[in-house]
Amino acid sequence: MTDFDSKKLTELVLYILCKTGGSDYYHVFKILYFAEMKHLAKWGSGIVPDEFCALKYGPVPMRLYDAVKELGHSSMKLSEDLSAVVQFAGEDAPNVLLPKREANLKFLSKTEIDVLDESIAEHQSMTFGQLMSKSHDAAWNEANRRVHGTNVISPISMAQVMNAEEAMLEYIGEQMQIEAALR
Repeated sequence: MTDFDSKKLTELVLYILCKTGGSDYYHVFKILYFAEMKHLAKWGSGIVPDEFCALKYGPVPMRLYDAVKELGHSSMKLSEDLSAVVQFAGEDAPNVLLPKREANLKFLSKTEIDVLDESIAEHQSMTFGQLMSKSHDAAWNEANRRVHGTNVISPISMAQVMNAEEAMLEYIGEQMQIEAALR
């Protein structure tokens, strides 16, 4: 993960936390997942510089998940960036994250803010069970059922869940090939 990716992911989390007044990280992960899907389907690019993996309770941005688990106890760049701007609410709400400052909107585009706002409005008041049920979609199922290989959820599958047009799906596939070739 590049320094920019770490800062971008940190600002995405801060944006959600500032808009919601704080949230448990399960809600943050799902808000990011559904925003990612919408942006992929509409614009052909993701907003989250992380891979979503199919875990038992739904899709999770893995690097972010690892960083949150290590918040304040790791030298991992993302965990350090998050520790500087996010804190746990305390013993009474150990999974709730609170912002220490406002998000730096220079890291977020207008289209990213739009899908984040839509996802926050739609998902922030959903229960754990509702979010789990909704996020166990076809993209999650495809990645979760792989017997051999990775449980990484394909951006193409995510866009398909949002009924993206075939031309958009082809574009996403081409972009994925370019990114893979540049690595």
